[in-house]
Amino acid sequence: MLKMETNVITKELLFGPIDFKSLLADPDFKEDSVREVIILPILRGLGYLQSNIVRSKTLEHPYLNLGSNKKIPIKLIPDYILKVEGNYAWVLEAKSPDKHLTDTELIEQVYCYSSHPEIRSTYFALCNGNEFILYRRESTSEPILRFQIEEIEYYWDKLKMYLSPDSFQLGKNIVYERTV
Repeated sequence: MLKMETNVITKELLFGPIDFKSLLADPDFKEDSVREVIILPILRGLGYLQSNIVRSKTLEHPYLNLGSNKKIPIKLIPDYILKVEGNYAWVLEAKSPDKHLTDTELIEQVYCYSSHPEIRSTYFALCNGNEFILYRRESTSEPILRFQIEEIEYYWDKLKMYLSPDSFQLGKNIVYERTV
């Protein structure tokens, strides 16, 4: 977990002295680099511990039927599933910097993970090292949060409000009293 003297986050606190322009222009900076250099510091900054970060979990999906006798098993493997109080809270998919996160196929891919019966998360996100986009599963037409990673400090409070472990209501009992 990222410890800070103040409540103010900066990109330097999260990532160290990174030159984003040269980093993203590097042809060797691919999806695995996005995971290590960009995503992991964000997850730690949000308050996720190693035990709450599930990487590359294989999700069983119903078979694809080809003809009457051919069933092809389909396996889904999201990059990250984040857990809160033992439950899956949200899904994050890493992409290489050359991928456009608004590509419908990419959005559908992560939506599929978040709506899978083993997951059923409210939120799903994509990050390509340059940009971070967050969706609410019930409303995929427009993201609820979208920003350039280089400007993360201006969006940090909103990101934390949606995705920090403390933002989820799991395990809490809420009782509504009738006033009528």
